[in-house]
Amino acid sequence: MNSWRVTKYNPLHRNNEGSYLYDDWTSFHEVGKKVSLADYLKIEEAYIQAIVAFMNEMDISTVYIHALEFSSNEIQNQHASDFTSNLWIGKGISIEEVKELAKLTLREAVWCKLGIKNLFFAHFGYDYYMYIGAHSNCYGARESVESLGLYVEKFESPY
Repeated sequence: MNSWRVTKYNPLHRNNEGSYLYDDWTSFHEVGKKVSLADYLKIEEAYIQAIVAFMNEMDISTVYIHALEFSSNEIQNQHASDFTSNLWIGKGISIEEVKELAKLTLREAVWCKLGIKNLFFAHFGYDYYMYIGAHSNCYGARESVESLGLYVEKFESPY
């Protein structure tokens, strides 16, 4: 299985230990403080489209929820109670549902791991890190993601 770290962070700005050297926003909660809403939404959409690009290249229309945690206050803030009430570990979800769940994860209302055993995964980490794995090399998806302004680095998911 191939595995990549997909982020907004330029790998040229990391030290030898891999730590990012610049003080950059790392959370939805920094909108209005360190990042404008418009800039945040642009990056958020790029992350969501990154998942879709990999799923499309692999001809995947459904993935499964392998891990799921809720932050009830944030779910209420995002007006997502109806959506999240229909989610559970093991449920298969469509690309449209993946988009919504990824958005809620990036906004810290939920945390999840998505995937299809031995074929594909999308994991979310702290500080706006995302990990994608695929059975194939997904050259087209990686190129597409980089054209969105994100960076795709070979990296094993810690999740």
